[in-house]
Amino acid sequence: MNRSGAKQQLPLLPLLFGALAIGAGLLGRLVLDQGQVIAPSGTTGMLLWILAPALLGFVFRRRDAATRRPAQGGYFAWHGRSASAAAVAALAAVLAVGLVIAIGLAWGSLMLRPKPLALAQLLPSALGIALFAFLEESGWRGYLMPSLLARTSYLRVLLLGALIWFAWHLPYLDLLTAAYSSESLRTLAPRLLLGVLAMQWLYIELFLRWPSIWPAFALHASMNISAQLALAGGLALSGPQAWLFSPSADGLLVMALCTAIGGGLYRARMRNAKVACPE
Repeated sequence: MNRSGAKQQLPLLPLLFGALAIGAGLLGRLVLDQGQVIAPSGTTGMLLWILAPALLGFVFRRRDAATRRPAQGGYFAWHGRSASAAAVAALAAVLAVGLVIAIGLAWGSLMLRPKPLALAQLLPSALGIALFAFLEESGWRGYLMPSLLARTSYLRVLLLGALIWFAWHLPYLDLLTAAYSSESLRTLAPRLLLGVLAMQWLYIELFLRWPSIWPAFALHASMNISAQLALAGGLALSGPQAWLFSPSADGLLVMALCTAIGGGLYRARMRNAKVACPE
């Protein structure tokens, strides 16, 4: 990992990875899906967009000296520390989403009109969301984050990683947000960028503590599953302040929680570093 006193390199490979991942989404939406109605089952363009980070990460990990031979069996190794961290991250994500929804309902900015959900529908939906999260994390934390950390400063890892991750969503952002919000992308997208930035901080600290994709995957998948199943069960954003309590990255309370936890992990890491290397 890059240290603040070390000479920094221009992160060409991770930037190329990001450009190709974003380009795959643009190709899918603007070329492959041109003139098509996007059905719930998806399109060829969406498939390319979803698979791009994972496939590119697989290729780049083997070409990039900084990620070719990671310690402790690689970023996909499943062992006690990463498994325990993943379990805690999953529980924390479910509790956080539940807290945001509960406060939003009490505030009157969320509304719940329960809908019957069959187990036969819930399981495939949850598995699909988890697969989506795994494909994302295979690229973002399986390659992009360690590659950036090896080359550049903490602040640049935070900003570049968040910007690439956010920009990758843009080709299909209207479809992703239409499931829970009718807000214009002109106001939702800038707020989502702030949310992705807050999440990127949390994911950096998780990765530095546990250099594995599994805690990030557990957090990502559990948060999305909890939020999307709640929405499918009748939760709806209502009122002018609904964006405060959106159970997604564009919600202010979600941003605040991610920032608080990421900041807490950062401060704990700095304290431990001072104890380990006193001046």
